Amino acid sequence: MTIMELPSLIRSLTLIDDRRNNKNKRYPLPLLLLIAFCASISKHDSWYTMQDYALAHEASIRELYKQLFGEELEHVTPSHDTLKIVPCKSHSPQGLQGGLSKLWIVDLLQWDEQTRQICIDGKTMRGVKKLSPDTESHIVSAYDPHLQLVLSMDAVPVKRNELDAIRRLLDELDVTDALITIDAIGCQHDVAAQVLEAGGDYVLQVKGNQPTLLQELEDSFPNISKGYTVNKEEGLEHGRIEHRQMKSVVLSPEMLDDSYAFKDWAGIKSIHRITRKRYDKRQGKETTEMSYYISSIEDSKRIFRAIRDHWKIENQRHYMLDVYLGEDGWSKRAGKRESL
Repeated sequence: MTIMELPSLIRSLTLIDDRRNNKNKRYPLPLLLLIAFCASISKHDSWYTMQDYALAHEASIRELYKQLFGEELEHVTPSHDTLKIVPCKSHSPQGLQGGLSKLWIVDLLQWDEQTRQICIDGKTMRGVKKLSPDTESHIVSAYDPHLQLVLSMDAVPVKRNELDAIRRLLDELDVTDALITIDAIGCQHDVAAQVLEAGGDYVLQVKGNQPTLLQELEDSFPNISKGYTVNKEEGLEHGRIEHRQMKSVVLSPEMLDDSYAFKDWAGIKSIHRITRKRYDKRQGKETTEMSYYISSIEDSKRIFRAIRDHWKIENQRHYMLDVYLGEDGWSKRAGKRESL
């Protein structure tokens, strides 16, 4: 089997440069990455348990490596220090992640113009080691809701730094023809301009961090009686009946000229208000809330679907990490057990 015939993930591991000196190099970098990958998806969440995993599956790892790479290794049970230190010496975490995302994820992506969407959202990591004693660890992820695939992620020490991570992810990713959906923290003039300059489009939620824009949205919709479109749906979730209706307006040149906030946003073409009415069957209560969005495209059906799909990063990715992989679980590790 040649390298180009290998499964794309495994091929990606072989193509990442090993920057170590060849002297005394006992474990190939692809082996260390392969062990870390297999152990991680088997719910081993520390370098020590990854070492245990390699010891427990020594024969299988040796045989798998031989099948994949055509090489029989004498040593396939690295220590926890080797698993932790060697990949980091060869590459920064961002370098490894960037290499895998470019070499592997690009192989998987099959987009068309109407489905390519990238959701960007942050999450507090409560079950991992803090980046510093007085902070929590946060990750900001770029997620494809249709492939259910994380395209890239960036770690930040405090939540207020999420915006910097969003900018870095937009720099790293190929967003050509993609519709980028971001919640209110990413509703910034420079983020909108960055998406457009990279060849993408945006749907941004608007909240109180952009008070002037939010005020114009709240003032505008009650006065719009024609020239708008409506998309609606309803569903039953978690014991609640929810009705969602989105009122959309394509901004004409005259509306932009007369605006005091819309015209300042690069590429803005449409504005949207979603009204959600929820009825809790158990409590017998009904609630109503409104949320506002701006976009650089006009297709209201696509925007309505994209806003709905954006929450898949919460109920698919984040839920999966929390419930199935225990990412938010506080775990007491005995002795020197060290979290990732």
